[in-house]
Amino acid sequence: MHLLFIVFITMIISGCATVFSGTRQTLHIQAIDITNNDILEQARCTIMDGAGGSYYINNNPGTVTVARSSGPITVLCKADGYKQLNTSVGDSFNGASLINIIFWPGFLVDAVTGAYKKFPSHYLVAMEKITK
Repeated sequence: MHLLFIVFITMIISGCATVFSGTRQTLHIQAIDITNNDILEQARCTIMDGAGGSYYINNNPGTVTVARSSGPITVLCKADGYKQLNTSVGDSFNGASLINIIFWPGFLVDAVTGAYKKFPSHYLVAMEKITK
């Protein structure tokens, strides 16, 4: 009986997306020259999550693990002689949190941890040569 109670309480207080997907996500970032699709090896990128966290990638392509949050991911890359054409990619809903229909208090946990969101896993950053 006690075991059943513990399982029930655990299911109520833990969000399904938090349990199944976690509160962090790995993103793959690649900055390219838009004219020839070459990788810009000298590019350095700053990634900002919706919670205000900043992450840095000093090699291109690179990966970074960010906290899931309710806001979008913003990717800003710099390379000598180039300007970035795109600046932000939106987020999407994490389907694992739909299980919370059965245990609705779990959605509150997912909302607080940001686990109800998921970001695209790959970001292609288009860079253009600056003409003077």
